[in-house]
Amino acid sequence: MTFTVLALVSCAAWLWSARCTWRMLRDLPDLDEPVAEPARWPSLSLVVPARDEVDTLAAALRSRLDDDYPALEVVAVDDRSADGTGELLERLAARESRLTVVRVRELPQGWLGKVHALARGAEVARGEWLLFSDADVHVVPGTLRRAVALAQARGWDMLAVLPRLEGGTFALQLGLCGFLRGFNQSRRLWKVADPRDRAHVGIGAFNLVRRAALERTAGLEWLRMDVADDVALGLLLKRSGARCGVAHGERRVSVAWYRDLPAMLRGLEKNTFAVLHCSLARALALACAALALELPAWIALAVREPRWLAPVCALALLPALAVGAWAARRADLGVPAALLAPLGTLIQAWVLVRAGWLGARRGGVSWRGTFYSSAELRAGRRVDALG
Repeated sequence: MTFTVLALVSCAAWLWSARCTWRMLRDLPDLDEPVAEPARWPSLSLVVPARDEVDTLAAALRSRLDDDYPALEVVAVDDRSADGTGELLERLAARESRLTVVRVRELPQGWLGKVHALARGAEVARGEWLLFSDADVHVVPGTLRRAVALAQARGWDMLAVLPRLEGGTFALQLGLCGFLRGFNQSRRLWKVADPRDRAHVGIGAFNLVRRAALERTAGLEWLRMDVADDVALGLLLKRSGARCGVAHGERRVSVAWYRDLPAMLRGLEKNTFAVLHCSLARALALACAALALELPAWIALAVREPRWLAPVCALALLPALAVGAWAARRADLGVPAALLAPLGTLIQAWVLVRAGWLGARRGGVSWRGTFYSSAELRAGRRVDALG
């Protein structure tokens, strides 16, 4: 009887997952959809933080400089790089008048490196709109026009764009499918545009912000110690009364987020520990909850008694797998990885346990060459794991 109840609860969780994914796919606008162009194109500043990105930065930066957006400037911030990133940026700036380079030599106390780089770049930028975008992001021509036009047509002060996730091993695709499904459920992306709802989000690959709206907030200093800085930016603006939105941009914006699964485990380690209040207990509890909510429905498929349970679980799993496969294909993660959803769940549970254990053992996390204690991270945390 206990297992039957767990399986039915698991079915409900999978149906909720299907609903969340469906709403995200159906309700968010797409950058490829036609939208009226503004009578005047506002000036746009692209702020790119970079640390040790010499292998990928030139091509990614060129894709954005090649965009035909009028009145575009690019502010690239070299955040204490030791691999020649700063020298590469200086050479590019010598040939490209729209590129301004800011060099960060030292990190002030009480700041995360990336957030400090974003703040420095925003200080130098002159645009009416600011686009905060990671160093390894690529865009296709015309993307910036479409994003600004969409934001202005909708009356949004912030637009976060969902990118395509390029490459990676099959194990990485499994992990990313599990991560993105959980991210969508906790952030409720289709609700971000509702000013009456608390839902908020930010995407490090593409956060477009109206400068005037940002100036009405506490500023980037408010999120100076939040490792989930992109989501924290969305929270900052939503709390100030700014109108925010999310759009599909998988055909126009792309990023190779991680090289393989071990890289993903290391990359999510710092974020996961911080948004879980630097608590091993919370990490373990959330991992157990994820497994308890998602795996019993699958196990029930092999259970013979009661006889009705397996068909009920199959009916719950089918729509979740279908929309999950649609979402994975759109994000370029591959349908097979989405269909093996239990493996993605196991990987995400391991991400939680591993991050909680390592963070608790070390008493904090290391990020961009700097160690941050649990006390510092708790004090500066703005974003919660569950939204």
